Amino acid sequence: MTTVSTRSVPRRIVGVVATERTYRNLAYLFLRFPLGIAYFSLFLTGIVLGIVLLPLLVGIPILIGVLGAADYAGVIEAQIATALLEVEATWEPTDVGELSVVKYAKTVATTPRNYALVVYFLAQFLVGMVAFIALTTGLVLPLALLVAPLVYWLPGVRYQLLGGDGSMVTLGPMSMETSVGSGGFDMVVIDTLPEALIASVVGALVLLVALHLFNALARLLGRLTVVLFDSVDQGQ
Repeated sequence: MTTVSTRSVPRRIVGVVATERTYRNLAYLFLRFPLGIAYFSLFLTGIVLGIVLLPLLVGIPILIGVLGAADYAGVIEAQIATALLEVEATWEPTDVGELSVVKYAKTVATTPRNYALVVYFLAQFLVGMVAFIALTTGLVLPLALLVAPLVYWLPGVRYQLLGGDGSMVTLGPMSMETSVGSGGFDMVVIDTLPEALIASVVGALVLLVALHLFNALARLLGRLTVVLFDSVDQGQ
């Protein structure tokens, strides 16, 4: 029993690279950024425009439209979470086909869950920004280190790490910098094969850690979405 458990630990650690769920989680996290921008642009524009045009009464249908859009956007979010994160997220919007225009507008405007959804979708902009920064840093830098033995000698490629002004990896036209300095560490420039091999090992380890962290983050966001949707739906 102990042998099986011991063998399964490294398998679970390294197996994250070959697991389909990992790439589903990464896809979900990557989608947070464009969806966050889309949600923020749509709902913030609608709210501002609706408030500005309230004195002309035109703002009322605009604000109702924002609440209705949030109601149906909940269906999209639930489907994305269910498809990519393998959670049971469900959302039932108010069916516009079953109500008259006036009744639908009154229902949408007086249902508290729609207001909670608007706040949720506006917050997705911040979630998307954080996820995008974490993904680009946690994936691009380790991958750049991982391929160091293959590319360190090419013209236009430069690995400058742990410098006082931060670290920089330049791969031809692509460059990645971190502005955080390294304190008392001297700058490390990878320009030999042994250094590149060490950097590749470090990149592989960092990548494994990053993938596990991203899996945990995606699971957390998925569970929060399920809990939020359930609580908001029940509290309508």
